[in-house]
Amino acid sequence: MSIAVNYHAGQANTAPACLPWAGRVVRTEVFDDIAAAEPFWRALEHDDAWATPYQRFDLLAAWHRHVGVGKGIVPFIVIGFDVAGRPLFLWPFGRKQVGPFTVAGFLGSKHASFNIGLWRRDIAATIDEGDVRNLLAQIATGPVDLLALYSQPLSWAGLANPFALLPRQLAAEDGSCLNIGPGGAEAAVSPAMRSRLRVKERKLKKLARYGYIQATSAADIDRLLDAFFALKAVHMRAQGLTNVFAEPGVAAFVRQAAHVKLQNGRPLIEIHALEGDGEVLALYGAVVDPYRFSAMFNTYTLSQHARHSPGLILLQHMIGTCAERGARSFDIGVGRAHYKSFFCKEPEPLFDTFLALTPRGRLAAPAFRAAFAAKRMIKTKPALWAAVQFTRRFRAGKG
Repeated sequence: MSIAVNYHAGQANTAPACLPWAGRVVRTEVFDDIAAAEPFWRALEHDDAWATPYQRFDLLAAWHRHVGVGKGIVPFIVIGFDVAGRPLFLWPFGRKQVGPFTVAGFLGSKHASFNIGLWRRDIAATIDEGDVRNLLAQIATGPVDLLALYSQPLSWAGLANPFALLPRQLAAEDGSCLNIGPGGAEAAVSPAMRSRLRVKERKLKKLARYGYIQATSAADIDRLLDAFFALKAVHMRAQGLTNVFAEPGVAAFVRQAAHVKLQNGRPLIEIHALEGDGEVLALYGAVVDPYRFSAMFNTYTLSQHARHSPGLILLQHMIGTCAERGARSFDIGVGRAHYKSFFCKEPEPLFDTFLALTPRGRLAAPAFRAAFAAKRMIKTKPALWAAVQFTRRFRAGKG
């Protein structure tokens, strides 16, 4: 049995290889058009694919439309089919030119915190290293020199990540999560912290129209996003950081995704906020599936009410909502921040994969590996990272 690799940009190739799990994947196709891949993508989603909420079609299609196209990213979506033509896995990659090299990676870029692709669960549970390498060999005759796959968890919802079978290195930043067990939200923080937050919230409750809101109406979504973009710009400028939400197309991507409704009626990107006195006190945007409530972005007020820790209070509300909805895990995104440690104490190592597919890719791979290893070293050394942050703030102050 052979695996046919059909490049929907017009190139086709057939390789006389047979996977050890023959009888399952019999054809692999690569799509350079998201719309053409959509029926297979949605079929996997409908069949409850093993994936993170960051790999949903509507999220990545919106990202590519508003952000990816402007960055010169062309879809490179790899789909494996069984003999009946049903999709068994989908790797939502995009390719772009980086100098003289063509590099492919997960669609979504820095807006996708956890990447594993989409897999039928039985395939993800039984695939081995030889199987993955065999599949990758089938796409090695195409236009991509190097696969650069970032921010991959070792496991998700109880299954090991098949890409972890390949050579890998630790990502520049790790994640951390809260596993929600008995006690739910009440077990998320220490009794002392719960007591402090109750005292702080009592003060906020004195504000007119104080409350926790989960935006569902179009008007609330737009109103809260307007507040978020304005507040985030000020925060990022003060820290001397590039405001990713001001980059071309990013705000439009977030707004579109926040207005898309899932089958359960909830928004694709959920907006959770605390409000009071006509002011947004804290806000989180999150993507959610039955396993994980995962925060994508956040901000908080710059007014005097910031001293009452509205961001931490909002997190407490969100974790309670997460527990009520039956999710088993909660995270506040990738990267280090002191406030995250109050809630998300379980470390979640992430890894990157730099895999050459062509002789040209073998020239590029060592440079990519070294650059991201150096980035991790800086971010994990407190003195070095503090120096970077000080320099950013200093430059921002001079600006």
